[in-house]
Amino acid sequence: MSKKELEKLGVEVVEKVLDNNLRVFIVPMSNVSNIYVTFSTDFGSIHNEFVPIDEKKMIKVPDGIAHFLEHKVFEQENGIDPFTFFSERGADLNANTSYVKTTYLFSGIDFFEENIKYLIDFVTTPHFTDENIEKEKGIIEQEIKMYLDDPYTRLYEGILYNTFINHPMKYPIIGSIDSIRSITKEDLFKCYNTFYTTSNMFIVITGNVDPNKTIEILETIDFKNKSDNKKIKLKTYNEPDKVAKEKEILKLNVTIPKATITYKINIKNVKNISETN
Repeated sequence: MSKKELEKLGVEVVEKVLDNNLRVFIVPMSNVSNIYVTFSTDFGSIHNEFVPIDEKKMIKVPDGIAHFLEHKVFEQENGIDPFTFFSERGADLNANTSYVKTTYLFSGIDFFEENIKYLIDFVTTPHFTDENIEKEKGIIEQEIKMYLDDPYTRLYEGILYNTFINHPMKYPIIGSIDSIRSITKEDLFKCYNTFYTTSNMFIVITGNVDPNKTIEILETIDFKNKSDNKKIKLKTYNEPDKVAKEKEILKLNVTIPKATITYKINIKNVKNISETN
């Protein structure tokens, strides 16, 4: 276990890599009463071409599958609803998917040990069936249609789509209706078994906790997704400096016209800030 001072923030970060290769970061804050816990995997919407665990051939999975998987992880075979579990203990539960990671999180004052054990338990016990996957497709399709009517989402996603040529960041995190409809149970298990392993995940805990006791709790947990430190092979993309499309006009039912602009810059041509000072 190591410690690192973040002087400008006035906090200390305690870091520990467990025997199962899970990375743990703890920021103890004795001046607060709440505890905030995130359990994340380095799997986001851009990671849709990779070599599955214990396989040799690279595959491409449907766009939006990381977000779809986030939804399905909450489905439990025993019928327990994770949201109800945390609510009964005075805690808030949520999750989110970005371009590069998926995070499950809770915050609360009491029942810390019970809550963190259950968070890890439900995230590491997936229950995918053909029936519950088909049901989820309808739910996410409605979510996609809602975003299609939102001008700010359309602006943001349009900018990315027109900026990138090869990189998957050009596509919405949530995917498209067509891509969501093509997701299968086998796709979900390939993604889960590859990316939802302890060597590809990390936990961040902030708040009124004792780092030593917290590490002791985590070390007693039997992680069902423990793994060695194998590196996941991801597809790399050769992204040109030019943009896919310089200008586009969208026609939506809005009261005030809106506009957005972006610049595409090759970071290889950007000097380190410290070098310019």
